[in-house]
Amino acid sequence: MLKRDQYFRTLTQRHYFSPRSTAGARNLLGRVEVPQYAFEGEKATLKCIFNLRATRLYSLKWYHNNTEFYRYVPTERKKHFTLQPSSVFTVTEVFRSEREVVVSLGRLRRGASGHYRCEVIAEHPSFRTEAAGAYMMVLAETLGPPVLVGGREIYEPTEVIKVGCQARVSSQPAPRPSLQWLIEGNKVDDRWVRPYATPHGHHGIALHVPGRLVAEEGGSMRAECQATLGTHRHSAYKVLRVRVRLISYLDDYYSTGTTLHTPGSRVTAVVAAAVVVLKFPY
Repeated sequence: MLKRDQYFRTLTQRHYFSPRSTAGARNLLGRVEVPQYAFEGEKATLKCIFNLRATRLYSLKWYHNNTEFYRYVPTERKKHFTLQPSSVFTVTEVFRSEREVVVSLGRLRRGASGHYRCEVIAEHPSFRTEAAGAYMMVLAETLGPPVLVGGREIYEPTEVIKVGCQARVSSQPAPRPSLQWLIEGNKVDDRWVRPYATPHGHHGIALHVPGRLVAEEGGSMRAECQATLGTHRHSAYKVLRVRVRLISYLDDYYSTGTTLHTPGSRVTAVVAAAVVVLKFPY
């Protein structure tokens, strides 16, 4: 398990590549962008950005595991670009300009996993060549929203609100998405988040928020758990509600002895009640 997690963490560091200058020369390639992860049957977008100031572009090519599948040659009059058929994906040119080319891979199959490389060649007389790329893994199952666990109806301000969040279990080996809690769109302080693991092998993070904090904000706040895998993200939401009692008040209050007089009085009582209580496996 440890080796698998280390392997997937290595992949997440290879989202894009920017070549470094050598011998004071300007780079032809600005940046190459390749998704870390894609899903079987869906699409992936690849971007190649180049810088041609003192020269012109002779050709730009995309490779999958050293097999060419896209070629753009500006000097070709009849057909500027060509697409090579592939058994593991379809290819579509999405956008092309003087500084970048964007292609889309569709109907991805598991065999589309691998290293993707963009190569640019400068025009005569230098024919200088630069290439860069990154690894993309195609997964069998798409990223689903995380699962929120727990359950109770009402919280008091003196209690701690506990909500668990864990990633959906995949039926096939897959990298584990990262999880994080947000309240009202802001990342939750680390003090209120605790990791946990169940006897069944589920891993998650639990939100432990004092009810008084929610009460101070009016008794209702929205908590969101995000699951992130590369550039893909899914969320699950929970409205945290705490019972809040505001003291009633009287206008034009008069009292004589034991008699209470309230001419034109106005009484306001607000009670906000709540949702969210949960049972945890930890």
